[in-house]
Amino acid sequence: MLNFNLIKNPKNIILLSSVIWLSILPVSTLAEPKTNSNQQQGNRIKINGNLINIPWQIDQSHSNAKISVKISDIGLMQNLGINLLDTNNSSQQPIQWFASKSILSAQYINPYRYLDLSNLAEFSQWQIKPDGTTLKITIPPSTIQSLHIETLSLEPSLSQTESTFSPKKIIIQLDKPTIWQQPIPEIKKRSPSTPLQPSPPLTDDPTTRHQTNSPQPVTPVLQDWSLILEANITTKLLSDSPEFFKPSIITKSPNFSPPNPNSTNLQLHSQNNQTQVKFSIPPGWRPVVTSLDSPYRLLIEIKPNFLEPKNILWQPGIRWRQEYIKIPKNNISLGSLINRILTNPESSIEQFPVYWLEVNINQPEINLTPILSNPNYRQGTSPLLDIAQQAKVSAAINGGFFNRNNQLPLGAIRLNNNWLSSPILNRGVIAWGKGKPIIMNRLILKETITISSGQTIPLQYLNSAYTESGISRYTSDWGKFYTPINQQENIIVVENNQITRYIQPHKPESSTITIPLGGYLLVIRGRPELLKLLPIGTHLQLQSQTEPAEYQNYPNILGAGPLLIQNSQIVLDAALERFNPAFQQQQAIRSAIAITNNHTLLMVAVHNRPNGSGPSLAELAQILQKLGAVTALNLDGGSSTSLYLGGYYLDRPVPTAAPVHNGLGIAIKVDS
Repeated sequence: MLNFNLIKNPKNIILLSSVIWLSILPVSTLAEPKTNSNQQQGNRIKINGNLINIPWQIDQSHSNAKISVKISDIGLMQNLGINLLDTNNSSQQPIQWFASKSILSAQYINPYRYLDLSNLAEFSQWQIKPDGTTLKITIPPSTIQSLHIETLSLEPSLSQTESTFSPKKIIIQLDKPTIWQQPIPEIKKRSPSTPLQPSPPLTDDPTTRHQTNSPQPVTPVLQDWSLILEANITTKLLSDSPEFFKPSIITKSPNFSPPNPNSTNLQLHSQNNQTQVKFSIPPGWRPVVTSLDSPYRLLIEIKPNFLEPKNILWQPGIRWRQEYIKIPKNNISLGSLINRILTNPESSIEQFPVYWLEVNINQPEINLTPILSNPNYRQGTSPLLDIAQQAKVSAAINGGFFNRNNQLPLGAIRLNNNWLSSPILNRGVIAWGKGKPIIMNRLILKETITISSGQTIPLQYLNSAYTESGISRYTSDWGKFYTPINQQENIIVVENNQITRYIQPHKPESSTITIPLGGYLLVIRGRPELLKLLPIGTHLQLQSQTEPAEYQNYPNILGAGPLLIQNSQIVLDAALERFNPAFQQQQAIRSAIAITNNHTLLMVAVHNRPNGSGPSLAELAQILQKLGAVTALNLDGGSSTSLYLGGYYLDRPVPTAAPVHNGLGIAIKVDS
């Protein structure tokens, strides 16, 4: 039964009756449910004619029972302005919206967690009508009564730099509560007439391991963000507030030039009972929107320290956490450190916004699985959000490295004992299986073929996009077909452990080669003389073994690297795993996976420090130690970093997440 704490206060009753997402009409005002079903569901909500993608369900278990309207919890937070508060009870979710703090019942229906809003029906004045997979909600918008801007002061630890902007607070006063969508950045789309340029090599791509120069810094530019709220703004208010169209809404340093110094930094657009507030912010900053009452206000705070702490038991065995994690600053002299401690202790630390999931892997309902952008072939990339929804997992984090140009994997992927892609370069991996402890270590897969004469020939890699001189092997786990990765490959077809034919480069049949079922291809690169050892008709004996040997018995493995922590100690050695020097020195947004001493799995995304860049590998290891990691592994990072839960990204706006090749998913088994 839903536990909603009502306060006997007329103002709060008015407030409750104004909440769209807490709006449920009596049965007679809702569309009649289908005669053969007590449930209706969909993934879109149309608010005053404007579509938003949010999963929802309407349920009437008994003919005389009140209709239950359930909407995705994170969808409510990100699209309708409801704030999810901390909870240790996954079936009860405290929420905050303007002056109202309430507790709603929550239900997990794979893969979403829904909040039940039905007990608020008697207070609602909104019209709700299911229409196929769309839930139509009609509400009268509120009116913006005033707007003004205040300057925020930075925390002592957030010192100003040449490219730092002065934090600001935009205050929007309303006549009554309203809903709003969380601000999103406006990503400029490439014009169709602009020719596509090849992507530069990634610093985490091992094919660029000899690169020694760090990427050149990019001149920072202002980024436009927008907030949409269900509210009108009058022409008189616009005309009476000319200061809102001046370019000085956000103070900038003299050395920082926005893309267009003459453009306004705050713009207001009103249409169809909605108001769009557009504003510009520095790189790495994010706007924070909160709601207040007496009078009703929305506060848009533009500041570098944007992350609001959360500690939510989302489902039994899955806890959503986010907060700033502080670690000591590195690479400063002893004298400088003492001076900082004496003058300003906070200046001797770094703090990073960290988002993570704590997963109890000992619960039988929770299953850890690799997830792929293309389950049938190794080539392809997609946003993690799409990959997770395709795999029907409830939670996920991006996984291993890949080549963005050819979209092929660069590291270990083993699924149900099948090597979809072998480990490379002694890099770190995570391995797991039913009844087995999760382990992480550096891993090598050693394969050899023995010919009739008894000579043994080493193989380089199995089903891998990483190319070195020698012989690599490709099986049907790579896909039905093999397409040469470079133009100088000699290909040998092996069927029933016997060489049956050659395929030479630049021949018509070499463009796409069928991989024989029960057989494999041997691809020779850079050493054509090896063909003489492998004539047609030769019988082959294949040997395959992992180092360490225990990984041979693990059915599921995902690789990335470098390995960060073992036995609670930092063991970072990027050079040992053959990462290039630029990658070792890089400060960037990062993803990681870790295990604590109570066998909790941590899925971690770390973003840019306030007024700065993301963590180095060494800083990431320190952050994971603070989270209690006993063993930890770095994953692909930068724009690939994505942490997913219940249909949404937790750590970044959707437009800023790059497509990835693979990830690590958490599936929850539910009783049918």
